[in-house]
Amino acid sequence: MITIYTDGACSKNGQKDATGGFGVVVLDNDKPIKFYTKRSSETTNNREELKAILYSLLNYGKHSPTVTVYSDSAYAINTLTNWMFGWARNGWIKSDKKIPENLDLIKPYYEHLNKGYKIDLVKVPGHSGVLWNEVADKLATGQLTEEDAYAKYC
Repeated sequence: MITIYTDGACSKNGQKDATGGFGVVVLDNDKPIKFYTKRSSETTNNREELKAILYSLLNYGKHSPTVTVYSDSAYAINTLTNWMFGWARNGWIKSDKKIPENLDLIKPYYEHLNKGYKIDLVKVPGHSGVLWNEVADKLATGQLTEEDAYAKYC
């Protein structure tokens, strides 16, 4: 059974010189098998949260049985399990007549769902001692490299 913990982070969130990243921890039957992180500039924490989940869908969304992905982002989970379906029906326009933020990440997620990719998204409390969520956070913030994660947790 594949379980994935994701997290996104951003330093100077909302500012022009913001930098961030996302972290992913993949478990197979509760044993870590993959650690992944990617850094970005000119980003936001919400973009990084979405990138982590999109990475999970694209890389593990064809597995059977369904992969469970844990995220501490209410924004990302609400966007990808609820809001985007209404936006798609309305031509990718929100009820306030504005285009949703991060649409360049949301639309590919939506399109892959329509191609048969599937993951179950579950909200986990952030910064509450959930081991793999904490590891994903350290990967996202750059406090832990993939190599160090393998050495410490495998």
